[in-house]
Amino acid sequence: MDDDVLRRVSPSRRPVPASRRVAAQPRAVVVAFCLASLLALAAGLASAQERRPYFELSAGFKTGDFGTPTRSDLLYFAPTFGYVALRYDYSVTVPYLSLTAPTAGQSTTQSGVGDVVARGGRELAAGTSWSLYGALAVKLPTADEARGLGTGETDLGAFATLGRDFGSTRLSLLAGTIKTGDPPGQALSDLRLYGIGLAGWAGATRLYGSIEGRTATVPGAHNPLEVNVGAVHRLSARYWLKSAAFTGLNDGGPRYGASLGFVYWF
Repeated sequence: MDDDVLRRVSPSRRPVPASRRVAAQPRAVVVAFCLASLLALAAGLASAQERRPYFELSAGFKTGDFGTPTRSDLLYFAPTFGYVALRYDYSVTVPYLSLTAPTAGQSTTQSGVGDVVARGGRELAAGTSWSLYGALAVKLPTADEARGLGTGETDLGAFATLGRDFGSTRLSLLAGTIKTGDPPGQALSDLRLYGIGLAGWAGATRLYGSIEGRTATVPGAHNPLEVNVGAVHRLSARYWLKSAAFTGLNDGGPRYGASLGFVYWF
């Protein structure tokens, strides 16, 4: 995930019955993954200084209770096809998910294609040392909701990232909102997102760290807050490697997780 990839801890809400939280958990975990995809893509690969298509293949995992009484584990593979120009970019991601979560008192694993994420963004304004980037994204309901791999509904997102250079270090601030679709019999909350991050080059490697937060998907759950660190390493003009690790700062976020990615520029 890139350096502009950023995602409130509010007073406690009225508790939700445990049975309802457990039933909602698999969907909450998968929605959290889809949001991570949206935000990761919202940055694009804006280091490119020319018009170029690319292919990215990322794999990773996250685990935690996500504010519920039980633990879930998510593995994913996420191929992405995209195009980057100096002032705009767009991409489509088709993830494959494997979700292990408690069901009827025992642990079960469900696997399959996840929800497709499509997005586009562009530079809205820029100065000599700052820029404002905006993006729109849609999560399409291509996953099997009966197996807990998606909500069966379309989500729409809008994001803005303000970047400011201080010497060789870049400070990024993100704000965003996601309008979530409500599955039958379940009301998911629309989301508000924010984050702050720092990034800088160390030779051919871009290092970054960020603190990211959002309101909870499931009403009554803790608002997730997590810290992320990662790197993007340029092997050559055509081949890049990416890695990231993250951990939750409260009960709403993941316990921990990591990802690896490979980028090929055409």
